[in-house]
Amino acid sequence: MLDPPSPPETVYTPFYCEENIYLLCEAFIAQQEDASVIIVSNELKTVALWNQKLSESVVVWDYHVVLLVRSRDQQHWIYDFDTRLPFPCLMQDYLSHTFREDVRSSYQSVFRIVPGPIFVEHFASDRSHMLTDASDSNSGSEASSIQTYRSPPPSHSPIRGKNARVANNLMRSFVCMIPSDETFGYVNDLRAMIDIAET
Repeated sequence: MLDPPSPPETVYTPFYCEENIYLLCEAFIAQQEDASVIIVSNELKTVALWNQKLSESVVVWDYHVVLLVRSRDQQHWIYDFDTRLPFPCLMQDYLSHTFREDVRSSYQSVFRIVPGPIFVEHFASDRSHMLTDASDSNSGSEASSIQTYRSPPPSHSPIRGKNARVANNLMRSFVCMIPSDETFGYVNDLRAMIDIAET
């Protein structure tokens, strides 16, 4: 087995997995690697992942984004900046140590796979999903609402692919697990992902 493709140096910002993976995918494509983006979520936005750096047990995310790279010897590698597993990790190992089939249906993961070039061209995020309203009691007699980020945003400008028609399609076109005219890629369950890893 050949060594996995070495990850190019890119910016990492905690809690902005979609932007971290966008930059990594873009860099791999520039190196002519076969890359696809995997968005993990479900209709309830409650997916259980194990072996994440955020917790020694299970983490429930609303969504998570990782990169799949197929090496020249046809091995499938997962690049997840937030895992405790090796970076990168063979897809079979990543799936078996990150997801479980015996969890309640409300925590089961669904996977949207988007070819890397499509993701890079069409993805857009204005980071509005990371904004929260906070009350400002120093603005006079009536408290006003101030929007703040749940986590500090990346230093680079918000990402908008060259063919993105809107400033923000993260939730509608990528995190959404229901196929529509606005979504990209295709959706698999865990068993189908395991089948891909084993081919």
